[in-house]
Amino acid sequence: MRVLARAPATSANLGPGFDVIGVALDLAYDEVEVELSGGEGVEIAVEGVESESIPTDPSRNTAGLVATSIMSRFNVKARVKIRVKKGVPQGVGLGSSAASAAATAAALSRALGLKLSSVELIEEAARGEVASSGVAHADNVAPSVLGGFAIVCSYSPLLVEKLTPPQNLEFALAIPLTVKKTTEKARSVLPKMIGLREHVDALASFSMLIMGIVKGDVQLIGRAMSLDKIVEAARAKMYPGFLKAKREALKAGAAGVTLSGAGPTAIAAVDARTTDAKLIAEVMKEAYEGEGVQCVAATSRPRASGVEVL
Repeated sequence: MRVLARAPATSANLGPGFDVIGVALDLAYDEVEVELSGGEGVEIAVEGVESESIPTDPSRNTAGLVATSIMSRFNVKARVKIRVKKGVPQGVGLGSSAASAAATAAALSRALGLKLSSVELIEEAARGEVASSGVAHADNVAPSVLGGFAIVCSYSPLLVEKLTPPQNLEFALAIPLTVKKTTEKARSVLPKMIGLREHVDALASFSMLIMGIVKGDVQLIGRAMSLDKIVEAARAKMYPGFLKAKREALKAGAAGVTLSGAGPTAIAAVDARTTDAKLIAEVMKEAYEGEGVQCVAATSRPRASGVEVL
């Protein structure tokens, strides 16, 4: 039995939604092929973008952790060969590990005839995030599985809701190539406690983000994305050029700008009816490169659907 699945890149947090919200991007994809045979154990092979830096030890590999969890949970005895073809770059805040995890969960579910629900796929894929961040979080794997905007309403029990992106929403991205980080390191700089006023401000900003999505108001979405004073503020100092990229993108007409996931990628919300996303991406790229950071400009529409078995 051999099954091939593909899952998209994602952007999590979107400003004030730390560990709670993410969106699927029609930008890049990871493909995972799962092959079942006689015997026991998990074997990993990796190819594609930056594959040489990805461990193939199943206990340290995102796909390996997902496979091990599923095999243990359902008491499956088989030899599982997993080939990961990376398309989503690592360490730049675009859900690279989540794409591998989501594709692995979907492929194994089909190969084993488990018929896992979307929530079960997200649960299993989230366990794979431990390999990159040390925490089983779902803000990237949820949109990678479901597509669109995905909100993690509860972790215990897991409750995830999907929202449809506005038709005129487009994202401009500046993706640094010479600045890499681990999600675990990016988490380490975050404050462990915040004040009541900061909590209220964050809740208001997140509420604004959700209302913008529900109403299809790109300007409201962007405004909310730009207002994070906790996570973005703590991480911005890690990435020379980001704050300048944000200022210049807003001047050029972006509705809002923040770090994509844990960074260093800058992501801007753009109303495609009035603003050229390519222009915004180039402006942010120039800001990064002005600080000596090699960068790639890109644009992406939100992806309505998530992981698919090919």
